[in-house]
Amino acid sequence: MKEIEFAPNLLTNFFNLKVREACKSCKRYGKKATCPPHIDSFDYYKNLLPQYKYGILIIEEFPIDDSNNWQWLGENSSLFILNQLWSLRQELLDKGHFPIIFGAGSCKNCKECSFPCKMPDKSAIPIEGTGLDIIGLISYLTDIKLVFPVKDKFYRIGMILWD
Repeated sequence: MKEIEFAPNLLTNFFNLKVREACKSCKRYGKKATCPPHIDSFDYYKNLLPQYKYGILIIEEFPIDDSNNWQWLGENSSLFILNQLWSLRQELLDKGHFPIIFGAGSCKNCKECSFPCKMPDKSAIPIEGTGLDIIGLISYLTDIKLVFPVKDKFYRIGMILWD
């Protein structure tokens, strides 16, 4: 797992409304309390996120060793990143900070999503749902090249911001 520290004011350069629009092609669009259209607006995130003082991206590579376990790997890789974010979030809370986390893909905590979310302390809005171009940001900050469609490996990325 890689942790990449960055200054959140950098995020200003990576918001793209097309990223948020792409959420409409997701099979979970409108079905998750933590995804568009049920979250705050593009402009809200574009203005809010760069105001934080500190940021960390958590990046994990997952090999696709068997195409038959793609669904299992997709769900569990998201949960893996969320667990890392929750752990880091708790450490920061214990130190008196107020962190905000963004996950890798849609929330997968509950079998069936409820409106409003019944576990807001354990959920995370997907990075892409904010309109943040995570592919561009990762390319700028690292030597990782995110390629689609995925073939033999994929990455899950989470983000935490705090003051």
